[in-house]
Amino acid sequence: MKQPNILMIVTDQQRRDTIGAYGSQIAQTPAVDRLASEGMAFDYAFTPCGLCSPTRSSLLTGLYPHTHQVLTNVSLHPVRTQLEPEADILTSGLKTAGYRLGYVGKWHVNAYKDPKAFGFEQYVSLGDYPPYRKQLGVPFPPESNNYLMPTAGVDRIPVEHCRAAFLADHAMRMMEEFTQDNQHPFFVRLDFHGPHAPMVIPEPYASMYDPASIPPHPNFDDPLTGKPAVQSIKRKHWGTEFMTWEDWQPLLARYYGEVSLIDDQVARVLGKLEQLGEQDNTIVIYMTDHGDTMGAHKIWNKDYTMYDEIYRVPFIVRWPETTQPGSRCDTYVHHCLDLAPTLLEIAGVEPPDDLDGQTLVPLLAGQPQHRPREAFCQFHGCHMGLYTARMLQTDRYKYIFHTNDIDELYDHENDPFELRNVADDPSYASDLRDLKHSMVEWMAKTKDHLYNEWIVYWLTGDLQLAAKAPGRMGTPW
Repeated sequence: MKQPNILMIVTDQQRRDTIGAYGSQIAQTPAVDRLASEGMAFDYAFTPCGLCSPTRSSLLTGLYPHTHQVLTNVSLHPVRTQLEPEADILTSGLKTAGYRLGYVGKWHVNAYKDPKAFGFEQYVSLGDYPPYRKQLGVPFPPESNNYLMPTAGVDRIPVEHCRAAFLADHAMRMMEEFTQDNQHPFFVRLDFHGPHAPMVIPEPYASMYDPASIPPHPNFDDPLTGKPAVQSIKRKHWGTEFMTWEDWQPLLARYYGEVSLIDDQVARVLGKLEQLGEQDNTIVIYMTDHGDTMGAHKIWNKDYTMYDEIYRVPFIVRWPETTQPGSRCDTYVHHCLDLAPTLLEIAGVEPPDDLDGQTLVPLLAGQPQHRPREAFCQFHGCHMGLYTARMLQTDRYKYIFHTNDIDELYDHENDPFELRNVADDPSYASDLRDLKHSMVEWMAKTKDHLYNEWIVYWLTGDLQLAAKAPGRMGTPW
């Protein structure tokens, strides 16, 4: 069978509910909606970590952050671990399989080595856009570099010269160049910067959505009663604690505007694929690294909270003649962990057998695949320093373990918007105990560095179980 081309489109910090195919009643996303109608949309896709560098490193390695060791954003924290090329099984595997490799846009897994050092033949970075813009003589709006508070603005540059269009242009150029080589398939990765804040976008997108028409999130008025202190601190950190819904509406309008801007660029790229005659021989993946609270719980951004708006993400795959058009998959998957073994298998490369992710090929082919209905995710810290939390989500519950704060437990059957922490409610004690044991089993299986006698005992209260974990109790003296 001929190896298919692979086009991977990755957005940055996009909420699942901003896509029509996932039920958005506000954002207009016809290109992505069409992609879903021609492929498979995953309804229970979870990111392994709600932060850029750890998640993007998982995408290249098939490993949890606690294994590949990129725990926080590589450019932020003094305790920085960069992902090294030898850990990237996806790029090296596809190169071995004969793929021509092109990368456009956000990288963020190594601050010193770019995609070319990892084996990509061509690379156009976000840093290549400012010189292009300087040539046009259009300065950046002052809001463009404000990452310290909720910010949005209008970019006076024509749409065809905006950053999203610049990135799409280069992705299309690479596809065209690689297609001229009939001997090798291509892997082109297009990583947009948006809809990550600050949302500074050109017209007509800046005015596409009327702020006054955007209804409040169902969980906007969350008093955060009985929740970990970091959530209130996070409000203070971003200056959102006293913001009203009227304050949030203009920000949401620009967020949705950038979603639609990106969608139109996706349409251009998919149109180019058709023009090149490669539509039927190309797997197209649309995904994001993680989501954004964007006003849910009156919180901005992503880190330090593990709400659904951040961890349950959009994930769509079109694989011609394999995925059933318009199909939905309700299996729990970890998209950034599962894609490396999936794409290697499709390329004819045997994936390593010690990955945390597993192939999605059976699911994409409409075949059953046994997976537990649970997602395990993690967080290790970001802007405010190191901070450790682990999450287990099932159909009914979300349990979050904070090493230095109180537990969180949400009952999605009775509280779908995660407003009430019931971790201390005696009526949930039995279920909470089971969730904690499941978390311990996962820590042991994945060799999480939190798996030690103290954590096991704190979670379960079981001395015999704790003695099996690393630590003094389990060490002969």
